Amino acid sequence: MIRYLPTHACGAPVKPDIDRIEAVDDEIAVSLRVMGPAKRLALVFQAERFARDLMRGGARNRHPEWNEADVEKEVARLWADGSI
Repeated sequence: MIRYLPTHACGAPVKPDIDRIEAVDDEIAVSLRVMGPAKRLALVFQAERFARDLMRGGARNRHPEWNEADVEKEVARLWADGSI
C-alpha cells in the first residue's frame, strides 16, 4: 500500500506540517522539466548512491573496527529508518 500522507497508529491521516513543506526553485523546476524522464530518473539513482555513500562513510568513521558486512548492515538500517 502506498501512503502519501503519514498516519497515526490507528490509521487516521496526520495533518501535514505546512512549515516543513519545501518549494522547488523556479530554475531547478525548469531544468527538471527540460531534461526528460530518463534523465530525472538517473538523477534519482545518483542521489541514492550519494546518500548511501555518505552513510557508509559515516558508519566507517564512527566505527572503524567494523568490517564491510557491519557497515552495510548499518547502511541498510539507516536507509530503512530503523525499521529493520
